[in-house]
Amino acid sequence: MTKPSTSHAGTLYLMHVLTHATRTRLDDALRPLDLSSFQYTILSVLARNAGLSSARLSRRFYVTPQTMGEIILLLERKGLIERREDPSNRKAMLLSLTKSGVAACEKGDIIVSTLEQTIFEGHSKAELNLLRSVLTTALAALGER
Repeated sequence: MTKPSTSHAGTLYLMHVLTHATRTRLDDALRPLDLSSFQYTILSVLARNAGLSSARLSRRFYVTPQTMGEIILLLERKGLIERREDPSNRKAMLLSLTKSGVAACEKGDIIVSTLEQTIFEGHSKAELNLLRSVLTTALAALGER
């Protein structure tokens, strides 16, 4: 099968295709952990930012609160996250990883690291740092960081 040329493709198009291609690969690689790439990403965010609310996660990932609530419920049923009442706002529930959640996230981190190595093999550390800088600046331009 011949792959179409991307030499004249727009940057956003390339980012879009890369996002979907990596999500597909990551979903396949995470399947033995019974996690989707989105579920793993939520665990990863909670591992680095304990105490986020479901509402805050839904805004961060551009999904409806209902969609995030369903995913949180699923992760809770799998024993990977737990909820506790926010002491400053009794209506809000704060999320954190369980021991099983930490273990699943650590295994996922290894899978992600391996995939990153595969994708960016042959690129120098300077090139990767530049890519991260460009992406961070682009996110900032959209008000995301």
